[in-house]
Amino acid sequence: MTSVVLVEDNDELREVTAEFLRGEGYQVVALDSAEDLLERAPSAKLYVVDLNLPEMSGYTLIEGLRRTSVEVGVIVVSARHRTADVARGYDVGADVYLTKPVEPDVLLAALGRLQVRAAQKPCLRLHRSTGVLIYRDAQVRLTATEGRLLSQLGVAGSRGLERWEVAELLGVNLEDATANAVDVRVARLRQKLRQVGVEGPAIRSIRKYGYELIMPAVLTE
Repeated sequence: MTSVVLVEDNDELREVTAEFLRGEGYQVVALDSAEDLLERAPSAKLYVVDLNLPEMSGYTLIEGLRRTSVEVGVIVVSARHRTADVARGYDVGADVYLTKPVEPDVLLAALGRLQVRAAQKPCLRLHRSTGVLIYRDAQVRLTATEGRLLSQLGVAGSRGLERWEVAELLGVNLEDATANAVDVRVARLRQKLRQVGVEGPAIRSIRKYGYELIMPAVLTE
């Protein structure tokens, strides 16, 4: 049975949501504040967090969760709908941002998707807005060009990227640059992947073609 921690200070909404999720087979710990969560420290793979909490905000709580583990799934459920609020939610580590009122089936679908992700092999997660690359419990910041390259390699999938495409993403002019200019830049990105614990050649060189990302990657804003 999958465990979910629900942090919501509205008593009625908290009880209704917890009852619904239990009826769908989840084991739910329902709390009314971030302080309650920190005091009881329940262990879970999935968290549903309101932002407008008493004392410590949901933003701060999520930041703390991410410092503990980057692999937990975090869903924000909030009445805050401004673009700046949503962007900040993702910046502090939310996987999904839902604005109230949330249809029960939408929340259920979001939880299900995060369950599927957790069951899969560990993957790279790149926050494109910040350039932070996360793998398991480690993270490193990529440059803007490294982020663009990794993003496009992820989108390209098994097709990979031709050498000229990689050069264009890196801002390298193949006519003017030294012969190994692209290889050197790709090597730097590989080094950063190793810094976060990626084993083996995550970016494969394809002779007389280009490069391919051979491990799953999730791209978020």
